[in-house]
Amino acid sequence: MNRFYPLKANATDTPTYFIDSHATPNQLFEDACFRIRASASLLEAFTLVTLKGTNDSDFYKLILPAYVLLQDGVDTLEQITFKGGVIHV
Repeated sequence: MNRFYPLKANATDTPTYFIDSHATPNQLFEDACFRIRASASLLEAFTLVTLKGTNDSDFYKLILPAYVLLQDGVDTLEQITFKGGVIHV
């Protein structure tokens, strides 16, 4: 089993950010929740503003941070498995 797993959201073809699979399940879970909550807050803020007059590049700049945070959270959660009510890595 590899110790370090690359995050899927990368700016280049060669990943530079990795998840340490030897971190405790609680650490992985808290880190994933942090990123997912941050993304949810960002997306919620979008519901409060109007996007009239935005072009494709503006929209991309707004959505990219939410995507990266969500994907990082999902990647982290994928390193945790739940078996019999106990978290295992």
